[in-house]
Order: sequence, then structure tokens, then C-alpha cells
Amino acid sequence: MADNTTKDNLHMAYEGESKASVRLKVYAGKAEEEEYPGVARLFHAIAESEGIHARNNLRLLHEIKDTETNLSDSLAREQKIAGVSYGSFIAQAESEGDENTARMFTWARDVEEVHEKLYEKALEHMLAEEEPTYYICDVCGYVADGSIPDKCPVCGNPADVFFEAK
Repeated sequence: MADNTTKDNLHMAYEGESKASVRLKVYAGKAEEEEYPGVARLFHAIAESEGIHARNNLRLLHEIKDTETNLSDSLAREQKIAGVSYGSFIAQAESEGDENTARMFTWARDVEEVHEKLYEKALEHMLAEEEPTYYICDVCGYVADGSIPDKCPVCGNPADVFFEAK
């Protein structure tokens, strides 16, 4: 792919499709909560469709590689977002007096640091041919490897807010 405009367009399409997929999954959850199962199914269906579009963009961008490379690339991305972006996001939210957003950004930064360790440990699991179980805090996104903690080490919520990753 020699044309940078097409590559840029693929990146923008990937970002848009990814955002749409996440947004629609959240909308589906809200529809389920409000007891509109048909609308929830529609949101889930379109979210999956948008996810397929995002996957196709990644494929055309040659972003999908072997698992070891994918782990290494993911680790590098986690280090970048945790070390660079969230610090300035937190400072800006605090300067505007938006404590809720500052707290959410702080949680996300702290969880991103945990992701780094999980990626590093994933290679060990892979080499040992282990199949780990992961549990996710539904409040801040913290990921626990192997067992659910009594309380989330990032946001402090109890064990009952965790769910098992698929």
C-alpha cells in the first residue's frame, strides 16, 4: 500500500468502526436495562457488524501479526498510553475542576499499567501452555489474572463487580 492517503483513510475508518462498535454495545446494555430486548439485539448485531469492519481495516493495514508480535505491539501501546496520554488528561480535568473525569482517567491509567504486566505474563502462560482465567472489574476495567481479588486494587469496589472474560 504505497498511497499514504488510503492508509490514513483505513486508520480513520478503523477508529470510527471501533468507536461505533463500543458505543453500540453500551447502547445495547442500556436497552437491556430498560427492557427493550429487540432494540438491544439490534444494537448488538450492528456492533458486531462494525467490529467486522474494524477487523477488515486492521487486516488491510497489516496490523495483525503472529501472537508474540501482537503481544509485543500491545505492550508497547499500553506503555505509551499510560505514560504519555493519561497524565496530561488527568492534569487537564483537575485544572477544570472535573473530579469525576480525573478519577476515571486515573483509574484508566492505573489499569493500563496492569495491562502491561498482563501482556508480559501472557508470554509466560503461552510458553507454559497454560490457559489462564481473567476477571474484569466492571467499574474501572482492572483485569485480574487467575482469581478475583476481595476488592479491586484500583477503584476499591468489592469482588461482586468482577466478571469473567470470555
